[in-house]
Amino acid sequence: MEPSVSLQPSQRLRVVHLADHTGRLQVIFPECNMLDISAVSRITKRRFEPVSNFQSSGDPLIKPSSVTTILEASMLKGSAFSIRTKVNGQYHNVTPAELADMFSGPLNRFENISINAQLIKRPVDNHENDEEHILKALGRFQSIRLKQRIEETLEIPPLPASSHRIIRLSADKTAGTDELCDVIALDPSLAAQVISWASSPYYGAPGSIESVEDAIIRVLGFDMVMNLALGLSMGNAFQAPEDGPRHYEDFWLDSVSNAVLMESLVKAMPIQNRPKLGHAYLAGLLHNFGYLAISTILPPHFSILSRYQEANAHLSSELIEMQTLHFTKEQLGSWLLRYWSLPDNIWTAIRYSKRPHYYGEHTILAKLLYVSYQLHHNEAIEPSVLLEVGLTLEEAEACREAVFQKSTELHKIVALINKMNA
Repeated sequence: MEPSVSLQPSQRLRVVHLADHTGRLQVIFPECNMLDISAVSRITKRRFEPVSNFQSSGDPLIKPSSVTTILEASMLKGSAFSIRTKVNGQYHNVTPAELADMFSGPLNRFENISINAQLIKRPVDNHENDEEHILKALGRFQSIRLKQRIEETLEIPPLPASSHRIIRLSADKTAGTDELCDVIALDPSLAAQVISWASSPYYGAPGSIESVEDAIIRVLGFDMVMNLALGLSMGNAFQAPEDGPRHYEDFWLDSVSNAVLMESLVKAMPIQNRPKLGHAYLAGLLHNFGYLAISTILPPHFSILSRYQEANAHLSSELIEMQTLHFTKEQLGSWLLRYWSLPDNIWTAIRYSKRPHYYGEHTILAKLLYVSYQLHHNEAIEPSVLLEVGLTLEEAEACREAVFQKSTELHKIVALINKMNA
C-alpha cells in the first residue's frame, strides 16, 4: 500500500475493536458511516461492546487473519479507500480488490454493518414540533400505549422544591439578597454548595466565605448566585449516570467547565452584545441536561446510546442520538426545561446550541453555547458565528486557555458537588 495524498475524509476507513466474554472482533467500515452495533449482534449472535474507552481516530489495524474481522460490504463496490495500521500513522491507499484479497481468509467476512451518516435523519428544525417528534420516537421502542403528552408518557422526576422557589423568586423584580438567602437556606446542601463554589480558589476571594450572603456580596453577585443555585438544584433532580460512555469523565465536570467558559466568553464580548452573565452561566451549566434526563428516564436506551457513542467517537452526538433514539438530548433537555418554566432564553439557547446558523429568538446566547461547545471539544468554529457574537478566534481560544489553566480548581469544585450529592 502506498501513502495517500489529499484523500477526502469520506474515503478513509475506520477500525474499531469489539469484544465480549468469549473473544475479540475487529470491524472496518468507512469513516463517513456509523457502525451499527445491533447489526453486528444480529450477524454474530453475540453481544459485543467497544474495547477502547474513546478513540476518535479509530483503533490500530490488527493483522489480517489473526483475529475475526467483519468489513462493511458496500466497500467492495466503492472506489479507492485509505487505511492506517497505527493510530497516529499515515493513511495508505487501498482498492476494494486489495481489501478483498487482504481479508480473504476464513476469519474474515464482508457484511452490512454500518449506516451512511448522510442517510440519518436530522432533528426537526423548529422546537414547536419537538414534543410530537419525541412522542413519535418513544412510540418506536416503548411497549406502552402511546399517550399524547410527554409528561404522561415518561416518568419525569418532580422538580425540587428549591428550584420551584428560585424560579418564582427570579420572576420577582423586587427580590433582593435577603430573599435569595432565605430561599437557598431552606436547602442546606444547596447552601453549602454555593458557599463552597464562592470559596473556591478559582475566584480567589480574600478571607473565608461564611454564608450565602457573603458569596453574593463579596464574590459572585446576586444574578450569578440565583442562576448557580437554580442549576445546581435542578441537576440534583436526577442521578448522575452510571452506565454512560466510558470516555465521559463526569456530568458535573463537563457542566461546570462549560459554565465557567461561558462566563469567560461573555466577559470578553463587546458590552453591547453581552447576554446576562448569570443566564449565560446557567445555560452553560445546564447545556447537557438532556443527557442527564435520558440516563434517568430511559436507562436501557441510554446504555445502548453510550455504547454507540464509544464505537462512533468520530461522529457528532446528534447523529448518534438520532439513529439510536430518534431525537436529541438538546430536544429533550430543552423541552424539559421549558416544561419546568425556566426562562425562555435558557431552554431556547440549549435547543439550538448545535445550530450555528440559527437566527431566531435569543440567538446570541445560542451561538455563545455553540462557540463554547466547539472550544471545549477542540472543533472548528464557524467564522460568521464569532463575528456575530463579537469575538475573534484568538479571544475565544484565550478564554478556553484561561479556564484550562484553572482546571485543578474546577475539579475541586466538582468533587465537592459530587460529595454532597452522593
